[in-house]
Amino acid sequence: MTLDIFMPSQIHRVHDAELVDVESQIGHLTLLPRHIDCAAELVSGLVRVRGEDGEERYLGIDGGTLVKIGDRVTISTPRAVVDRELGSIHEALAHRRRQREARERENRRALVRLEFELARSLFEQERHRG
Repeated sequence: MTLDIFMPSQIHRVHDAELVDVESQIGHLTLLPRHIDCAAELVSGLVRVRGEDGEERYLGIDGGTLVKIGDRVTISTPRAVVDRELGSIHEALAHRRRQREARERENRRALVRLEFELARSLFEQERHRG
């Protein structure tokens, strides 16, 4: 099988995938070369790929979509880390998760400030009318 990982900034291709192991919204999924065609929404986590040579590769993904048609497997994800060592993938994913959580906290704070300013502005307008 050929596995393509599509990310916003690059495409990673594995030409000799014998097995693709993923975690989807509805559970664990192992794809083999003659597996039925399918599509699945993936959760953040690890993708295990075993090549025809028996060597395993790992990808850490931040959710995404998987589509298998014939001998082609395509995963589209906003972010991925490709490595042969699980430890480095876990570290990279944890770092990216912390960065994303920090951005989300800042976004929530900004939204609270905007809501407060809007409420204050509406209150001031009502007070001047009345």
